Amino acid sequence: MVEAHLFGFGIALWLALFIATRTHQHSKLFWAINASLLGLIGFFGSGVIGSEVSNLAQLIGLERGFWWSSVLPISAWLMVCSLIHQTLQPSIASIAMPERWLTGIIGGFMIGLGSFSNSLLNYAEPVTLASGSQIIGTGQAYPIYSAYVMGCVSAALWHLVASWRIAESGIARRSLASLVLGALCFLLGTSILLARLISTGTWSMLYGYVPIFAGLLISGFSLVRFGLLLQGQNVLRDLIYSFCEISILALLYLVSVNILDLLRPSQLALLLACVIISHTGLDRGRRWLDRLFFSRAEQAARSQSREFAVALASTPTPTLAPTQVAAKPDKTWNDAVRRAISGLKNPVQLAQNSLLSSALVSHLLQAKELEDNRLNRSAITRELLLQAIEQLRPDATTPNLGAGDAWRWYNVLYLPYVREINRKTAIDWLRRGLSDPLIDPSVLSWLADIDEDTFYKWQRRASDVIAAQLWEQQLKLLQPDA
Repeated sequence: MVEAHLFGFGIALWLALFIATRTHQHSKLFWAINASLLGLIGFFGSGVIGSEVSNLAQLIGLERGFWWSSVLPISAWLMVCSLIHQTLQPSIASIAMPERWLTGIIGGFMIGLGSFSNSLLNYAEPVTLASGSQIIGTGQAYPIYSAYVMGCVSAALWHLVASWRIAESGIARRSLASLVLGALCFLLGTSILLARLISTGTWSMLYGYVPIFAGLLISGFSLVRFGLLLQGQNVLRDLIYSFCEISILALLYLVSVNILDLLRPSQLALLLACVIISHTGLDRGRRWLDRLFFSRAEQAARSQSREFAVALASTPTPTLAPTQVAAKPDKTWNDAVRRAISGLKNPVQLAQNSLLSSALVSHLLQAKELEDNRLNRSAITRELLLQAIEQLRPDATTPNLGAGDAWRWYNVLYLPYVREINRKTAIDWLRRGLSDPLIDPSVLSWLADIDEDTFYKWQRRASDVIAAQLWEQQLKLLQPDA
């Protein structure tokens, strides 16, 4: 059983760290997923520690201290499935929100009841097994906890089945089908464990743990993948790569020390946690170490190269939220366009932009029959933005730039983001007498004389004009008859 708890502890910890390091938007779904994984970390971790408990007082203290981990994963799991369903079908919010509140309130009551009374677990009368060891038996109110667990698991399964039925994307349906399979495994494993505890059966708890572990693997992979799909990232390849990497490293460490019989189970769990944390969060550790050996410019370059490597491991994909396209772009779209324009010369920044997941970029990718990866999507997005900036040019017949008001919107984007000539550069060129054959000195003077606040205001307005144009193009794709 110790090996089983170590396995569950490692998987839950790795999944929590993976989604924490790959997620840029911390939504309610993100926190619910991590709450569920935190509960599983506590549950399996307490199982590892419990294998070393030598007396009854320590066992009771451990059970009371970690009872929350028997409730939190179940409650959070239902909330996760409810949020997924609500994301795909917003109309159920009037049902889903009260359900989540009720689940949380009852779950908190269950945690308090199990931690501070003998109602759910009978701490006052431990059960002596045939082997002579003692365990904590169930209390009189344990069937209430069982009903709560079965209700949560069953409701979660219903939410997932309903989500699967209404999902439109093929990737979404496959991820949700995996989640349904994982939920069925959870339901089976939970039923077996509850039946054993209520009936004081003597069969091995592995019969319940095996389906739960299978459900944890299937649901964990699918949940992390689906959660990031909602943010426009298909991380399946990155997820499998990271799992293989961590598994190989963990096996090398654990098998080596286990053969030599050097560590107790709790120490093995600590070693496993160190391996997972250090390698999953390796880039963050390198960032701290870089401060000791590299200049700020070198630190930024090294950090960007690592972020680029991580970004390339996933593929942008259209988000899975319902298609409700407004006639005008919202702030999120405008901000994404503004960041993409400012990142035209920054491959890392552009590769992480949410525009790569837009229907417009996806359509152009298919039209050009290019392989669907982040590099090609970045190239298409860059080409799309450069074309949009050129459309702001008031006179396309001459290669030279003008300095009049008609050139204002074009110049404030073209000069700094395409030619990389900003106000400081213009002032420096004028001071040193430098020039460009395509840029009249009057343009440099115009750029140098603009007030900084006014310049940024014009940039935002020009960017919003481009955002509106791109939004209109996407609207025609999504709603041809509009």
